[in-house]
Amino acid sequence: MQGPPPPNPQGGNKAPSVHERVGTNVDARATLEARRRDKDVSESRRYRPCRGGRYDPDHDRNTSPEPPGPRVFSEAIRRAKFPARFQQPANLTKYSGETNPELWVVDYHLAGQLGGADDDLLIIRNLPLHLADSARAWLEHLPERMIHDWADLVKIFIGNFQGTYVCPANSWDLRSYR
Repeated sequence: MQGPPPPNPQGGNKAPSVHERVGTNVDARATLEARRRDKDVSESRRYRPCRGGRYDPDHDRNTSPEPPGPRVFSEAIRRAKFPARFQQPANLTKYSGETNPELWVVDYHLAGQLGGADDDLLIIRNLPLHLADSARAWLEHLPERMIHDWADLVKIFIGNFQGTYVCPANSWDLRSYR
């Protein structure tokens, strides 16, 4: 950024001429052309809807260094590709911590396989969609790259939620209240 314009040699409040601001040995066309190029570049980066105001998906594609998904998952999990015929498990309830985590994890894994997932990494990547609010918050706050495979997920998931669910009462529990 330039400082204030040089004083006018004739005096007064008249603005200095282009030659006084740029210099006498500089071609003003080069300066104007450079400004025009800069403007064209900034205009090309700006979003403009195409064909009747519809969104142009090619405009918004940037190469992000990090794949999407919770950072607790390894990069391989977050880059797992969905198969063409994959279907989300429809009849599986979201995990909220009120049911046995061992049974829910087994059911979730089976539902993912029945939906067309042939890779455990994909089933893990899909997990956040099947967690209720508190369970999802727990997953989001785990340290980065802590889960690398299905065994890691099962160990961490069951270890955290084993004590949160209420076991069903049995006849021995009722006898203890006499």
